[in-house]
Parts: sequence; C-alpha cells; structure tokens
Amino acid sequence: MNNTQNIKSKIINKKERTDKNGNQFLILELDDGTTVFVFSSMINENRWDWLEEGKEINFTVEEGKKQNSFVLKDFEIETGTAGTK
Repeated sequence: MNNTQNIKSKIINKKERTDKNGNQFLILELDDGTTVFVFSSMINENRWDWLEEGKEINFTVEEGKKQNSFVLKDFEIETGTAGTK
C-alpha cells in the first residue's frame, strides 16, 4: 500500500545524479529536513527545471525506503504575489 502525502516546503539543495543504469535522477533537500527523490519514470525530465533552489513548492510524494525520504509523484509551484508590482 502506497502512502501518498503532500508536503509544502522550499528546496534548499538540488543535486543531479546518475544511477547504475545511466538514468538521471534528482535529490532535493527541503528546508524542513526532508529529502525528495525525483525519477524520470514518475516526473518528465522537461519539468525538472521548475524544481529550483529557493522555490516554495507543493510536493505530492510517496514514502521512500529511508526515513524522512520520499519519492516525488507530482508537484505544483507556489505562485504568490511576492515580487510582483
């Protein structure tokens, strides 16, 4: 049974990695201490550019294998009025 939940947090560190099969994935460290893994099988790579450090994002995640780690299922960028005049 998959345990899906929503997390609203800011990305403080974004790392790009390659697995043993040559597939790229992302490791996102969030300001709440959570780590989110992003795989192209779940999130199309053309959306990865939206996952920038400093952006507050609503993440839909599934529990990962390690404590406090999650696998990204979907995300939505917070669009506030900050910075607009």
